[in-house]
Amino acid sequence: MRHPSENPLIEISPFVSDGGQLIGRDPRDIPAEDYMDRPFLIGLEAIRAKCLDCAFDPKEVRKCVQTDCPLWPLRMGRVPKGYRNAAVRAKTLGNPSAATTLAEQFEAEQNPDDEAENDAERAI
Repeated sequence: MRHPSENPLIEISPFVSDGGQLIGRDPRDIPAEDYMDRPFLIGLEAIRAKCLDCAFDPKEVRKCVQTDCPLWPLRMGRVPKGYRNAAVRAKTLGNPSAATTLAEQFEAEQNPDDEAENDAERAI
């Protein structure tokens, strides 16, 4: 359902409620060749790049006061020693909500009904 002349990571929405607008494809369904010639960043490099995208300037990333952002402690492209120590302490003190990793949070936030919800929306 991609628009043939467009970005291979974009497709025409299959959901009636979207009215045929373009949406990002599901990254789980994109073959490797569609990622060619694109920046490939992982981990802290990707976080740093996102912070630069948000702040527009390395100086502004350093000065960032958006402490409620989950990327804030990692904005400098490094894991701060205090951040790592706090996570270890929280885990040993039995405070699981403070010690969850991003992967654990992602798994917890996954909604098994997402696919069913999408399928129902497609049918509308």
